[in-house]
Amino acid sequence: MPLIESFSGISAKQISGVPEIRRISKQNKSKKNNVKIVIGTDTRPSRDIIKNAAIEALNCEIIDLGIAPTPAIELAVRHYNADGGIIITASHNEPYWNGFKFLDNDGAILRPKDINKVIGFYNKIKNLKEKDFLKKYLYNEKNKNDIKLKKIIKKYIEVNEIYSDFILNFLTKEDIQNIKNSKLKIIIDPNGGTAIIARQILEKLGVKVIGVNMQYGIFNRAIEPNIISLIYLESAIKEKNAAFAAAFDCDADRVEIVLENGRLISGHYLLALIIDDILFNLKNKNSIVVVNDATSNIVEYVTNKNNSKLKEVEVGEINVVDEMEKSKSPVGGEGSSAGVIIRPSKCRDGILTLIYILKIIAKKRKTLQDILKEYPQYYTLAAKIEFNPKNHDKIKRFLKKYYLRKGYKVRENGGIKGSLKVLIGEDSFVWFRASKTEANVFRIIADATTTLEAQKLLDEGRQMLEKAKK
Repeated sequence: MPLIESFSGISAKQISGVPEIRRISKQNKSKKNNVKIVIGTDTRPSRDIIKNAAIEALNCEIIDLGIAPTPAIELAVRHYNADGGIIITASHNEPYWNGFKFLDNDGAILRPKDINKVIGFYNKIKNLKEKDFLKKYLYNEKNKNDIKLKKIIKKYIEVNEIYSDFILNFLTKEDIQNIKNSKLKIIIDPNGGTAIIARQILEKLGVKVIGVNMQYGIFNRAIEPNIISLIYLESAIKEKNAAFAAAFDCDADRVEIVLENGRLISGHYLLALIIDDILFNLKNKNSIVVVNDATSNIVEYVTNKNNSKLKEVEVGEINVVDEMEKSKSPVGGEGSSAGVIIRPSKCRDGILTLIYILKIIAKKRKTLQDILKEYPQYYTLAAKIEFNPKNHDKIKRFLKKYYLRKGYKVRENGGIKGSLKVLIGEDSFVWFRASKTEANVFRIIADATTTLEAQKLLDEGRQMLEKAKK
């Protein structure tokens, strides 16, 4: 089974056998007695066979959540005082992919040092013959007491109720009344994914919901919500006279919003709107906002506007989460993946993001289009370039040398394997990083105050990367 390994976990395009799934699950076991693990899935067709194999490998108390959004599963770790969790998901990858996200006891994904242990253990045992693996790691013929009767508790309905209450607790009574008074009508498209639960949360707030693709596991568009996969929503918004449409990926940690004119709102702007609202309402105006270093300068703009400080970290949700904890940051995220993290959450949350956007609309009593006009324009363009991973370090060194010679300031995050960010004046940058979720792909992001400048920076970055590959 070819694997893609990242800070988030382990995913693969093909599932080659139950024993191999057991191998991956096995190394997430603890030596502690009375271990409790939560496990949940998104809606991919391979979910149950993988979940059942993982459960078979875990000799501990298991809380089976069934199908649930990633943020709900992460919340469940804390709610049930579990020692960790396993999410069976491949997030925005297509349905034939699946994988694991391993969770720590605070509900966040495993830290890099821990996920590296998981990956290292898997690499150590992956070539064992099945009988040798089972004998060495799953069964102990000499000590039958090693094989414990599992306690499996199903919380399929309860987890959604707990998550719904958690989301609604972010709102004040005034927020809730404002949303109800606004009589908003929106379209939601979970595309057969776990965000189907969003409907019941929205209806509790008096929002009229028009659901599209609302049957679990039936995928009528590409899993990743983007300008191409969501093109049909423009006509649906007009036909239904809706304010806008919200579309999710399969595990609901990401949402994209489409306006009536077909415009897909940049995830950077969703992040900026929410950060602006949270900072504005804080008594302490000297807060720290944490984002990854691929996030648009629009976020720096709203942070400065609210007399707060911006802290950039390497791409990776856990990097943002840990720095938020360290800095006691009220909000952070990854604009590059449309991800907003609001304390006490430990992950990006598409449904919570949508609820916050509704809160802002209702409070301001303006359309989302009009609210966006209050902010300066930043244009963020992205590209992907295929490359040979063997040449990674050479490419990074070439790019760094090239831009330093041009007199630009260069920042690096995460060492040679991390990102490289080139600062172009006060308001623009170009950013490079090898993807850790897509094999053999280098990502480029350009951010500027005009589309012309952003395109120019992106084209130059693409040309230099192609040159560095040779």
